[in-house]
Amino acid sequence: MKILILTVFILELVFPSYLKGQENYEIQVYPSEIIEKGATMVELHSNFTSCGQQMKDDVRPTQHAFHETVEITHGFTSFLEIGFYQFFNLQKVYGFQYVGSHLRPRLTIPESWNWPLGLSLSSEIGYQRREYSADTWSLEIRPIIDKNFKWVYLSFNPTFAKSLKGLNQK
Repeated sequence: MKILILTVFILELVFPSYLKGQENYEIQVYPSEIIEKGATMVELHSNFTSCGQQMKDDVRPTQHAFHETVEITHGFTSFLEIGFYQFFNLQKVYGFQYVGSHLRPRLTIPESWNWPLGLSLSSEIGYQRREYSADTWSLEIRPIIDKNFKWVYLSFNPTFAKSLKGLNQK
């Protein structure tokens, strides 16, 4: 396993132009654990797209755009948290703009069950302004499977997305 990690690290250094990043407002890889009951977390996620997409399908370009996401997450039980996101965009041409909002409930298998892997299910429903997305309403389902070893943490977060309203709606 150590050889695999070292190989991936070396490949990232040698071939960085082949690596693809996440979407502009994707902000994190989730662990299976949730925040504790009664706690509220507020985060600001910032990123910059240096080499993004040009105008396409009447959606504003992402090239040279700053993306800001305000995330507020609250733990309701030992197995449920709900997150709320506000997305913003800053570009020289358009100024500072509200992009949209998402709601993200997430269920997890409590640690007290002593499962060998961490497991949770996140769903996200949200609105994006048409100027910033070909789809104004969308739904995501994201199973989260992870394992923490002594010397490495592994997390698998595939996303299954569906357009509810917009150009990709089917």
